[in-house]
Amino acid sequence: MVDKDEMTDKMDDIKSNVSDKKDDVADSINQIKEDTQDKTDDMQEEVGKKRTQAEKLLNNIMNTVKNKQEEVGKTLSDYTTALQKPLTDIIETNENIILKIDLPAVKKEDIEIGIAGVSIDIMAKFEEESEDEDINYIQKERSYGETTRTITLPSEIKIKEASAKFQNSVLTIKLPKIKEAVHKIDIN
Repeated sequence: MVDKDEMTDKMDDIKSNVSDKKDDVADSINQIKEDTQDKTDDMQEEVGKKRTQAEKLLNNIMNTVKNKQEEVGKTLSDYTTALQKPLTDIIETNENIILKIDLPAVKKEDIEIGIAGVSIDIMAKFEEESEDEDINYIQKERSYGETTRTITLPSEIKIKEASAKFQNSVLTIKLPKIKEAVHKIDIN
């Protein structure tokens, strides 16, 4: 038979081995947790770097698109402004506002002028030249038909004193300005 002391010693050895195994397993679990946390931290750092790179790339793309959009808008604005017909110079003197409007190949009777408040409407009818069947246009830029242009004036004018003359394909409109009445104040 096995002696009681021997049995107790074997039990103690088994308990000690189980305890050691338990400590080894706990240490292994802690090591796995640490390794997992380190890898998670590394992955989050890498994702952060990739996100920052992607955000920078997206910001660069957006800035490029914005700049190109502004350039296209300016080009369109320049194009539409350049094509406004009829072409007009606006001159302001102390007494008058003078408009000089290019109306090539327009007859005096094909021009209408309307003045209202601080704006003026100019309508002109450009007659299309008759086209012969033998004519082949290489380039055709001149426009035909009716065109209207509304111009906002920089100040109020005396509508009833406005005058216009049409000479050498230039319509000149003279618009006398309303002078502001200056009220003098007595100083006490």
